[in-house]
Amino acid sequence: MNVHVLTRHESRGRATGESLPRLLDCKHLREELGITRAAAEAIMRQLPVIEPPGLRKVYVRRGDVAHFLEDNLRVK
Repeated sequence: MNVHVLTRHESRGRATGESLPRLLDCKHLREELGITRAAAEAIMRQLPVIEPPGLRKVYVRRGDVAHFLEDNLRVK
């Protein structure tokens, strides 16, 4: 899986009209990867989470998930 993640320096130079980094909550992570809720929650516990002020929901960055999977998945 080839994934390009913007560094902080690159992301600062983006134009305002460009889309923000995609954030995933547990439900969307589960749906995209086709895994159980427990597995999605276990992955999220290993990653930095984003907690928007005033919201109870937590999110992870799509790029963080991609890096986690690249570094931790083993094919048998």
